[in-house]
Amino acid sequence: MPGNGERADQSCSGEERPSPLIMTLRFLAFALAGLEAVRGMLSEKKFRHLSAWLGGWALFLTWPRYLICSRCEGYGEMCRSYYLGKYTSSLFPRVEGKEVGRLGIFLEVLSLSAVFWVPVLALRRNGRALSRYLALMQAVLLGQFFHACRWCGTHANQGWKAVCPAHRFWKARASRRASSA
Repeated sequence: MPGNGERADQSCSGEERPSPLIMTLRFLAFALAGLEAVRGMLSEKKFRHLSAWLGGWALFLTWPRYLICSRCEGYGEMCRSYYLGKYTSSLFPRVEGKEVGRLGIFLEVLSLSAVFWVPVLALRRNGRALSRYLALMQAVLLGQFFHACRWCGTHANQGWKAVCPAHRFWKARASRRASSA
């Protein structure tokens, strides 16, 4: 129960929490894409691909979270990036005074590339399954770009985030809007 002027839809830092409906739809799209990937890899008997894909997930959910999320201002928060700030705080302590380095960004790109591209390689001979997977992943990527990346680009204050092209896009768009208002 909120008290002392807090709103129920605010996080601990006072920032607006992500919409539960939008987050549910984003998680649903990701879950359906994951199920389609697993179903397709199993039906095509691509067990090595499935192992590589699961390894990509294992990597994504560990080292990049420590090297990126534990240093982020959204640490411990129900952030728009699939609540990874909250997830990370349950695994790793907050890291103060260290910027995100190249290793964290490299591991993030490597793991997300495996998560996205391994099913594409496994399903390349099954056009129908590949089309379903790609359509679902397109929904996932659009949700990330228009929901999480937009929020980060217009609200985040950490300099290391300027490495991200989506962050730069939304930051520039926000500054253009502010200057024309």
